[in-house]
Amino acid sequence: MSGLILPSSSLYDNFFNIENLSFLRWEEKVAVYEPPPSKKFAAILVPTVDTVRYSWLFTQIMNLRKPALFCGDSGAAKTVTVQACFKELDPEKYMILNINFSSKTSSMDFQKIVEENIDKRTFKTYGPKASGKKMVVFIDDMNMPKIDTYGT
Repeated sequence: MSGLILPSSSLYDNFFNIENLSFLRWEEKVAVYEPPPSKKFAAILVPTVDTVRYSWLFTQIMNLRKPALFCGDSGAAKTVTVQACFKELDPEKYMILNINFSSKTSSMDFQKIVEENIDKRTFKTYGPKASGKKMVVFIDDMNMPKIDTYGT
C-alpha cells in the first residue's frame, strides 16, 4: 500500500479516509458549533471528537443491521448521540421504539412494550406494526432496574 500516510498519534484519534487512502484526525470532522436560536437545552448537542466518532461508529453499525451497546458514565452524551443518529434515519423506512428503563421496570413491562409495537408476520417472524418499515429498539438506561445497595 504505497502512499499510505500513517497516523502520528493513537489509532483511536484517527479515522481512515477511503477516498485518498490516508488517516485523518477525528478533529477534522467536528463541525463548528453554532448555537441554535431557540432550542431546549436538553436537545442541544455540541459536537465534540467523541460525539462525532461515536455517531460515525453507530451509523456504521446501524447500516450493518447489528446491535450496539453504548457504555459510559452519566452525562457522557450517550442518549443524545444515539437520538441524533436516529434523526438522520429515513422515517419512511424506520420506526424507532424508545424504551426507558427505571428502577421499577420489570421484564414483563419490557415484554408488553415490545409486544404492543410488533405484529406476528409468519411462524417465527415478527415486525413493526407499520408495515414495510424496519424497527429500531432503543433501550435507555438498561442497567437501571438493578436495585443498588441503598435500595434505589
